[in-house]
Amino acid sequence: MARFGVVLVCGYVERCVEVIILNRLTARAQPRVLQFIKTYFKKGTNYDCEAICQLLIRFDQGWSNAFRKTIEANDGWEASLASAYALRNSIAHGGDGNKGLPSVEAFYSDCKSIVTALIEATKN
Repeated sequence: MARFGVVLVCGYVERCVEVIILNRLTARAQPRVLQFIKTYFKKGTNYDCEAICQLLIRFDQGWSNAFRKTIEANDGWEASLASAYALRNSIAHGGDGNKGLPSVEAFYSDCKSIVTALIEATKN
């Protein structure tokens, strides 16, 4: 169950990044631009905190700065998300996924906080 949970946690982050960005751009961007952005998300990306910052900076420097500031103020979040992705990638490639459910629950809690930080950072 823990292995499956890690996959779900990472999928949650990826889907949230996509939904939040598309939601923020829907009122601002031309339909063709939105279609291009939707295809970008289909390629699949491991969205660690730095990857999220790099994505945000493509749309708005302020979004990236606000997100980075929140992440830097919360030390464990970045490491937690990186650990979740490392574990997921190990599982996907046949490696050992030896984290228990409490660890997965901690990853999920931190990832929910990261998603909240993303929502807050992109409000402007």
